[in-house]
Amino acid sequence: MNNETDENKNIVKVFLTGFIRLRGVVNWSALSFMGFILGMSSLDLSSYVLPFSVFVVTIFCILSFTFGINNYYDIDSDRKNPRRKHINAMASGKISKQTGLAINLIFFIIPLVISILFKLEVFLLCVVFLFWMWAYSAPPLRLKGRPVVDIIWHFFAFVLLIIWGSFIAGSVGIINWLVAISLGIFSCIDQVDNHISDYSFDKNTGTTTYAVWVGLDTAKTTLKMIIILHTIFLIPLILLYSLSYISTILIISGGAVIGIFLAKSKKDSPVSSLYYFSAVFGVAVYLSCIVYHINILLG
Repeated sequence: MNNETDENKNIVKVFLTGFIRLRGVVNWSALSFMGFILGMSSLDLSSYVLPFSVFVVTIFCILSFTFGINNYYDIDSDRKNPRRKHINAMASGKISKQTGLAINLIFFIIPLVISILFKLEVFLLCVVFLFWMWAYSAPPLRLKGRPVVDIIWHFFAFVLLIIWGSFIAGSVGIINWLVAISLGIFSCIDQVDNHISDYSFDKNTGTTTYAVWVGLDTAKTTLKMIIILHTIFLIPLILLYSLSYISTILIISGGAVIGIFLAKSKKDSPVSSLYYFSAVFGVAVYLSCIVYHINILLG
């Protein structure tokens, strides 16, 4: 009995960490939940029981499909990459390719069925969302294998994350779009940074990422420019929302102080300094926007 229990626990662990990458699903879902909060038009929580339930199930399935289908089409390359093999259960042989395909189909169908029963416009957006997530990994499009295009994919994917939550909650306004665009730019930072981290392996294996395509130095310059661009796109959010209440001012002030402190600790690397400041200050600005929106709903 104990052996069966341990085996079942191990299967669940493999599924959560090596197939859908639970940490990634949770992190991306949290961003989409921010969009849901920003899309709420009242604090009458009883009226959001159904929309929130639809949101939780659909975003989990869509993001599980995103990571699962990526693992499915990356089996061969991940087998050769020691940095990737342990997070792809199909590449390590712990889950068969056929089982992976079946699970991905389930994750694909569930949000379509739920969204069409909820609202037709949500279903149409769901189709776009799923297609965009599929196009990243699956041939013949396989956008992740196209330099520059794969970075653009991340931008629109994160925009969709925010808009998806807001759309299900029922309201998509200027604040939603500004947060979505800003987060979309920030996602490009992580993608270029990943390319730089994998540069040696990708170059040796003939994988043409943006960093391999333009060279390591140019990729680092690009990363620096995107970080600056992200910081610039925080300005409208600060001026329109973050300076509206004492609480929001305190939040962004704290974010600025912590961001500067972390940036100084990375003074040996100008790119790392910019990255840490932009990331921490960005989180503070997004949090201030949520507090602003809640204050508005409270009247």
